[in-house]
Amino acid sequence: MFSGIVAAIGRITLVPPREVGCRLTVDAGALPLADVALGDSIAHNGVCLTVVGKEGNSFMVDVSPETLSCAVGLAVLDVIEGQDL
Repeated sequence: MFSGIVAAIGRITLVPPREVGCRLTVDAGALPLADVALGDSIAHNGVCLTVVGKEGNSFMVDVSPETLSCAVGLAVLDVIEGQDL
């Protein structure tokens, strides 16, 4: 559940397209990932997304076209910007 408390500022580093939607790779910044498991949800600027992969200090989430169309802060231009996690 999204608590509204920002735990860290992350950064989208990759946005490869998928057949439907895209997959974001997010550098977690100071967010500790040791206890994050596949299937856990992490809020990105208030949008809860499910973790589908982890590698080092990064994690991956799949984003549907519907989520991309109505969420602010998940666009390709936001690769440079920070993400509230």
